[in-house]
Amino acid sequence: MAANLRTATIDRRRKETRGYNTSNARTAVRRAAAYRASNSQREKAEPFRTEQRPGTGGFGSGLQTQIMRNQKIGDENRRAESFRPETEINKEIYEGLFD
Repeated sequence: MAANLRTATIDRRRKETRGYNTSNARTAVRRAAAYRASNSQREKAEPFRTEQRPGTGGFGSGLQTQIMRNQKIGDENRRAESFRPETEINKEIYEGLFD
């Protein structure tokens, strides 16, 4: 059952301004009209679509590329560590200092 939400405007020229308040009714009518307009616009809108053709994305090579990148970074880190001098402390250096 559909309700008629369109109401005729009221002639307020002869009404008392103190005892007559229609702001709530007008707000409700405007809110209902905005709701109807929003629903109508949403129903008429074209749905968002992305083209799905072979080769346009997916998870095919992403994981393998990440694994290869991590392996390369690991190789570079191991190579850089191999060039560093050994930092083991030789006890012979300290034997004569603190006696």
